[in-house]
Amino acid sequence: MTCIVRLIAASLRFLRRGRKRSCRIVTLLMLAASAHVVAELPGKTEESALLGSAMLALNFSDGRAEIIVPQLHSKVDIHVTGPIARVRVAQTFSNPSNAWAEAVYTFPLPPDSAVDQLQMHIGERIITGEIQEREVAQINYQKARQAGQQAALVAQHRPNIFSTNIANIPPGEELTVVLEYQQQVIRQGSRYSLHYPMSITPRYTPRHHLVTAEPQIVDKPLTQLATAPAGVNTNATEIWLDLQTGFELDEVESRYHFVSKTRVDDSHWQLRLDPQTHSANADFVVEWQGRELAVPQAHVFSQRFAGQEYALLQVMPPQVELEQYSQPRDIVYVIDTSGSMGGESLRQAKRALLWAIERLEENDRFNIIEFNSEAWSLFDVERQASGRNVARARRFVKELEARGGTEIRKALDLALCGPCADNDSGGRLRQVIFLTDGAISNEAPLFAVIKARLGNSRLFTVGIGSAPNHYFMRKAAEMGRGTFVHIGKISEVEEKITQLFERIDTPVMNDIELQLRGENIDISPALIPDLYSGEALVVAIRADDSPQQITLKGQRQGESWQQVLSLATASPRGGIHVAWARKKIESILDERGMSRDNESRQALRQQVVDIALDHHLVTPFTSLVAVDKIPLRPTAEGLKNHAIKNNLPKGTQFGLARTATAMDVFIWTGRGMLLLGLCFIWLFRLCKRKQNALFDVC
Repeated sequence: MTCIVRLIAASLRFLRRGRKRSCRIVTLLMLAASAHVVAELPGKTEESALLGSAMLALNFSDGRAEIIVPQLHSKVDIHVTGPIARVRVAQTFSNPSNAWAEAVYTFPLPPDSAVDQLQMHIGERIITGEIQEREVAQINYQKARQAGQQAALVAQHRPNIFSTNIANIPPGEELTVVLEYQQQVIRQGSRYSLHYPMSITPRYTPRHHLVTAEPQIVDKPLTQLATAPAGVNTNATEIWLDLQTGFELDEVESRYHFVSKTRVDDSHWQLRLDPQTHSANADFVVEWQGRELAVPQAHVFSQRFAGQEYALLQVMPPQVELEQYSQPRDIVYVIDTSGSMGGESLRQAKRALLWAIERLEENDRFNIIEFNSEAWSLFDVERQASGRNVARARRFVKELEARGGTEIRKALDLALCGPCADNDSGGRLRQVIFLTDGAISNEAPLFAVIKARLGNSRLFTVGIGSAPNHYFMRKAAEMGRGTFVHIGKISEVEEKITQLFERIDTPVMNDIELQLRGENIDISPALIPDLYSGEALVVAIRADDSPQQITLKGQRQGESWQQVLSLATASPRGGIHVAWARKKIESILDERGMSRDNESRQALRQQVVDIALDHHLVTPFTSLVAVDKIPLRPTAEGLKNHAIKNNLPKGTQFGLARTATAMDVFIWTGRGMLLLGLCFIWLFRLCKRKQNALFDVC
C-alpha cells in the first residue's frame, strides 16, 4: 500500500509541474496504473475463502436476484458423561423462494471434534450420510445434484472448520442439517471445561503463503464472505447441556453467557442457553468444579468394537509438593497487534501483558515482541528486569494499537532462536509467552517453524478474544512443549494469567511412559507430552485383547513416580473407539505435516483414510455424503447461491487494511482512486480555462 501512495504522490507532483496536455495524459495513465496495482493486491485464495465466517448460501438456477435466506433456529444438545461429550447440532433454514435451491453451509466446531453422523431433514424426508473418500464423495454428490436427487456432503477444511452442501431443496420448504460429533472434556486439576464455538474470526492469509495441499483437497470458494453489523444476530442458537459427571460437584459455571441451571442431583446438572439472551458471537464455555475428595484421580472406560478392545484413560498423576523453580529465566512476551485484535481483544491482551510484566523477578531477563504485518522487539536482546526496563516496557505496551495483517511467522523467527547461545542463556529457563487470537489460515507452515526453531525454549499460547483459533493455539503450545490458556473477557485477565504462571512456575512431569502387556497394542498418542501442574494424562488404547492393568511411570524434578491402574474395573462406554481413532488420526496428520517425502506422505494419507472409513469419521481425506435415490427436481430446473452473514465475534473491530481485508475492497479502492484522478484533471483544466479567460479580459 505504501508503494501505491508514493505512486499517486509522484503523479500529482508531475501534474503540478506539467504545462502540456501530454503531461496530464501521462498523469492519468499513472493514476490508472496505481488503481490497477491496488486491484491486483493479493486477496482470498480458494482455500482461505472458507475461513472467514459461518454462512448459509442458496443456489438458484433461473438467474434471479439474490435473497438472504433466513436461519430460523439452531439447537445444540450436549451430553457429557465422564470425560466424553456427545454433541448433536441441528441447524434449521428455509427456502422462501419458488425455485429449487442448493445450500452451502460453513461452520466452526471444536478442534478435537470427531464428526461421525449426518442427517438432512428436508420436509418430511430424512437422508442419512455415509463415509467415503473425499474425491468419491464429491463425485457422488455432483452426480446426484445434476440428476435432481436430494443429496448432502460434509467436508473438513480445518480440524475446526467444516462445510455442508445440500442439493435440490424444494421451494418453500424448511431444511434441517443435523450433525453429531464427539469431543473430550478438558481437565485441569479438579476443574473441567467444555467449549462450543459459535463464530469464526476472519482469517488472514500471508501474501507469500503458498497452498501446499494436494490438488484434490484444495477447495473451491463457496461464496463471498460477509459479516453482519455489530448488534445484529443472524444465528439464534439454543443450547441444552446435560452434565453427568459421576462425582459430586461444587460449582457449575457458564463463563461468557447467562444460562438457566437445574440441579438433578449432586453429580447431575442441566443447563440451558436461551437464544433470546445472546447474539451467538462468542464461544460457549462451561466449567465445573468437583467437590473436594470426590473427584477421581483416574477415569477408565472400555468398549469392544469390530472385534477389538478399546480403552480411554484420563489420569491425574500424583501431585507432589515441590518448590517452584529457583533458576533464573529468560521470558519473551509476543503480542499480536493485527487488525483482528482491534477493540476488546487488544485491551485484554495489553492488560494481560502488563499483569505478566509485574510478575517478573529481578534475576529474570525479558523482552517484548510486537507483530502485525511486520515484527519488531522492544530490546535487541533479553534485558534484566530492572525497574527502568520494566517502566520502559509498560510505556511500550500502553501505546500499542491494532493495525495490519497477522504475520505470525515473522514473530516466531524473532522469538524462537534455536539454542539462544548468543545471549549467554546457559542454565537459564527460556519461556515464550504468545498472546494472539490466532486468526490465520497458514497453520501447517507455522507448526513446522515451531518444530525447527524451538531449541531450548518452551512456547506458551494465550488465546485472546471471544472466538480465537483454538486449533492453532493448542497445537502450537503442544509442539512448543508448553500449554495453552484462553482469555475470553477482560475481567478474567488476572485469573487466567495467574493460572498460567502457576503452571509454568512448577516443574513439569516428563519422561512419561505407559507399560502394558498384550498383543497388537496401539497407544495414541504414541509420544506422551510433558505435563504441567494440574494437567491430566489422556491416552487411548486399541488391542486385540484387553490388558488387565496399565503401569504409568514418569519423572518430576528428578523424582520418580509410578501408578498402576486396573482395566478389569473399567466402565463400559460407547464411543471409545471414536476417541482412539480421533487421536490416532491426529498423530498421523502431525507426522505427515512434517514429512517432505511424497511416498511417505501418501502412505500416511492412506492410513488416515483406512482408519476414518473403519470408524466413520470425517477427515481431510474423507467426507460424509447422503443421497436420496429418488429424483425430485425436474432436470430442466436449476440451482443458485446466497449467503447468511456471520455474527462478528464479540468485541472485535475491523477496518480497511486490517486482517482478512477482502479482495473487493481493494478493487473498489482502485476504482475510487481512478475516479479521483479524473476529477482532479477536470478541475485542473477548469481552473486553467478561467485563468486564461481572466488574462483575455485584462
